[in-house]
Amino acid sequence: MYLIYGMYWMLNVVCGPAGTPQAVLFRGILEADGPGKLTRLLELDHGFYGEDLLSSERIWIEESGTAPEYTSTPRIGIDYAAEPWKSKPWRFLMIL
Repeated sequence: MYLIYGMYWMLNVVCGPAGTPQAVLFRGILEADGPGKLTRLLELDHGFYGEDLLSSERIWIEESGTAPEYTSTPRIGIDYAAEPWKSKPWRFLMIL
């Protein structure tokens, strides 16, 4: 969890070893179309900072038994970035 703009908590899950910059920012679900709306809907805040998803009894990621399809697109809201970074397909979407 991290706070942006002094008001929105973001759900960011680290996916690699310490010291390696690998993480996933959860940006939304059908009921909440933005990362701040998502965490408000799920009632996630600073109390979840540093939560271990492998041992937590409050929050975890489950195996669903399905294999969803994904697509990728360029990230949005980074028009200030130079090429090739602003065109890289680093925004991943699950196809429902």
